[in-house]
Amino acid sequence: MSTNHLKILGISGSLRKDSFNRMILREMARHTPEGADVSIFNLKHVPLFNADLEENGDPEAVEDFKESILEADGFLIVTPEYSHGMPGVLKNALDWAASVTNRNVLDKKPAYVLGASPAPLGTALSQAQVKQTLAAAGAFVLQQPELYIGKVPSKIDEAGRLQDDSTKTRLHQAMEAFVEWIETMKGNN
Repeated sequence: MSTNHLKILGISGSLRKDSFNRMILREMARHTPEGADVSIFNLKHVPLFNADLEENGDPEAVEDFKESILEADGFLIVTPEYSHGMPGVLKNALDWAASVTNRNVLDKKPAYVLGASPAPLGTALSQAQVKQTLAAAGAFVLQQPELYIGKVPSKIDEAGRLQDDSTKTRLHQAMEAFVEWIETMKGNN
């Protein structure tokens, strides 16, 4: 691992206060290897995408979101799955971030996608859609390890802390792989 301090921006694709995915994102931040930090951006103020709003520059909440992505070395997305797909709030945020009208901040940005769900299969279908959108925007998406956290309510305690040791190990391994990915991609730019 390099000696440069890495900044990772994390978002949850859910706006719910007690979102399982926000809990997992916080857990990922706790599993960040030394030399890297995760900051979390809440998407609740990002307006619905509307190209008319871009004419005079991005709205303030969108500009804040884009600046946070630009300042980060990597982009971490933890997504739920709604009706076998990506949540609208997440698609909306990615549409703003990838819009070329003012600037596409996802181009050449290392990214990693994972997710948690009460369903046994986790968020496989949602993650595929998120990865497709990121790839279309030019992001460098880490494909492995795939991390689908199913039956998540049984893995989290009443305080919102992950209790499942196997999942904790997988989260730690995923963060190590993502940090390595970021460093590799930075070396290729």
